[in-house]
Amino acid sequence: MSLFKRLVPFAAVLLAAATPARALDIDVTTFKLDNGMEVVVIPDHRAPVVTHMVWYKAGAADEAQGKAGVAHLLEHLMFKGTPKHPDGSFSRIVRANGGEENAFTTQDYTGYFQKVMKDRLPLVMELEADRMQNLELTDETVLPERSVVLEERRERTDNEPSGLLSEQLDAAMFTAHPYGKPVIGWMPQVSQLTRQDAMDFYAQHYEPENAILIVAGDVTPDEV
Repeated sequence: MSLFKRLVPFAAVLLAAATPARALDIDVTTFKLDNGMEVVVIPDHRAPVVTHMVWYKAGAADEAQGKAGVAHLLEHLMFKGTPKHPDGSFSRIVRANGGEENAFTTQDYTGYFQKVMKDRLPLVMELEADRMQNLELTDETVLPERSVVLEERRERTDNEPSGLLSEQLDAAMFTAHPYGKPVIGWMPQVSQLTRQDAMDFYAQHYEPENAILIVAGDVTPDEV
């Protein structure tokens, strides 16, 4: 993560602190479903669109010893399909319905999000619910994606002086803490990650009671 990216959340906090309370007068609603999932609804009725996000309370800091990078690899693999929506269907369906989607991994959490028209909210909810429960992986899907992650590491870290510096600073600051390893993982460990490693992390952390659903946009809590 670059220094700029590290400073962005801090700057956002400072901006919020400096903004008059009336400018942030948003009627945020929170509740919990019977399955344990926390839900946050942030209404914004300026346009008939919604941003739908699922944040899992697990990231690189939760990886088992010697499995650095598995949280980030699983983020990639979450798009590889279920029996109902096979490999690649998730992104194709979102795009076919005029939406945008992506995901990200940090030390402490992993997030998946879609931006769609309001009437497509049930669709993306169904897609996320399906892959939360029914992810299906094979070596044929895992190994090529692992190669993609290795190439991503070469591009963003190994061939980028600022990336190497950031990585080494973290390793020096957090000598006995999971934050000392990069989110993308160490090259030797990532190259050895397997389908079973990804499925073990998925089974341990990807469940409703370990997730937060955030829906922001042209919705009400009752609609959500």
